[in-house]
Amino acid sequence: AAALALGLRASGQATAEDPAAQYQLATQLYGDARYREALAAYDLAARSDDAALVARARRGRVRTALRIAEFDLAWREAELLNERAPDAEGRTLLGDALWAMGRFDEADAAYRGALDEAPGASRARFGLARSLATRSRLDEALQEAQRAASETPQDPEVHALVGFIYERLNQYDESAQAFERYLALLPQPKSK
Repeated sequence: AAALALGLRASGQATAEDPAAQYQLATQLYGDARYREALAAYDLAARSDDAALVARARRGRVRTALRIAEFDLAWREAELLNERAPDAEGRTLLGDALWAMGRFDEADAAYRGALDEAPGASRARFGLARSLATRSRLDEALQEAQRAASETPQDPEVHALVGFIYERLNQYDESAQAFERYLALLPQPKSK
């Protein structure tokens, strides 16, 4: 990320004044798990005059705020995103923020709204499954989680959720298989 920032400065771009460069930097920082720095860069990117860039930056802010347990910030950003540029992804992020705050019924409504708009929105399906599992509606949760896993088989979080639900259903063999899929999908540590 530092090399990216230096490269942007060397190319004559003033990163603090260039929202697109800030968005690129924020995405890199997020990928490097430097969430506080990413949040600041997404904030600068969200000051753009380009509505599409602002929406992408707000999505990034919601995801980042959720990673660092800034749930109120995530909720406020998701609300703004849905007021100004509503879509299935924005509704899903609103659901994630509401779920993180323990507002499960509202989260379910947001996830269902996203699925109504985009039936293949696997992150909305994942969120709904997680929410249902939180309230011990395990059979429904398992159905949603399995559909999410079939839609995005390379998403490790989905397989972890499937494993968790199977465990709660006392189906330990199935749970172990799902957790094995989860582990197989995790990034491998880089050799030094």
